Amino acid sequence: MNLQQLKAFVLAVELQKLYLVAQRLDITQPTVTFHLNKLQEELGVSLFHTKSYHVIRLTEAGKAFYHYASQISALSSEAESTMDSFREFHAGKLAIGSTHTPATYLLPPLLGGLKRSHPRLSVLLDVRPAPFILEKLKQYELDLGIISQTRVDDPDLVALPLTRDDLVLIFDPGHPLAAATDLSPDLLAEHSLISHEQGSISRSLMDGWARTNGVLLDVAMEVSGSEALKAAVMQRIGFGMIAEACVQTEVAEGKLLSRNIPGWRAERFIYAVRHRNKLISPALRMFWRAMEEQFPSRDYLEKARPLS
Repeated sequence: MNLQQLKAFVLAVELQKLYLVAQRLDITQPTVTFHLNKLQEELGVSLFHTKSYHVIRLTEAGKAFYHYASQISALSSEAESTMDSFREFHAGKLAIGSTHTPATYLLPPLLGGLKRSHPRLSVLLDVRPAPFILEKLKQYELDLGIISQTRVDDPDLVALPLTRDDLVLIFDPGHPLAAATDLSPDLLAEHSLISHEQGSISRSLMDGWARTNGVLLDVAMEVSGSEALKAAVMQRIGFGMIAEACVQTEVAEGKLLSRNIPGWRAERFIYAVRHRNKLISPALRMFWRAMEEQFPSRDYLEKARPLS
């Protein structure tokens, strides 16, 4: 069993077509078939239900083997990428997974500075939900995760809180609540709310706040994106609760008004997360230092320590 056989097997499962595997590995399709047959022969078990490979369907043994083969293949690719970074530092690669808020409002200035300083640095930014990013980190498929989360409890991961990701109230300047001097949970419950969708972290935090304060929020509309939420608030469909970082521009321009949520207890932070056992490439080290400069220590945050 060799690495080329493992790569052919993993790609066959993921791409479902042998000609695509051949293109990816830059070999012929008969060579792909040879690798798959040789792998099963050496393992002494059938990994696929058919020998023709026209339909890629794993046996139970194949499913079990894929779990390990995919990790070995990913680690091999990571090792090659890391060596590329050391061979030519400024042409390194950095794979980042991020949730929507930091990807839209926090990362662009950092990445822009890095690209201006190191134009040959290749950056992959994958915007996904936090659970997806954490799983990709555990599979060594990302160098770094930047996520909005209440907490990160995983022994395989190192999490550094960068900044608070508090929710705030937002109103159109003409909304009746915009002129209120004393906002209370009861008063907010009397007006329509534009809310993030069920299942999102923001919605969970909002529902928890409502339960704690004994009110029932009047949700007039649910949206799955911050830009859509802000647009609905500007149309006075209701007021909103949204991450503070998302509305800094609109508040500065006077398009929206922002107020603190009464009785709010900060629970969510933006974290930088990496795998505890992942090798730290020059590109990752460079980016981490940029984050240290952008987010210096606060009273409520642990000061970032240099990676070692």
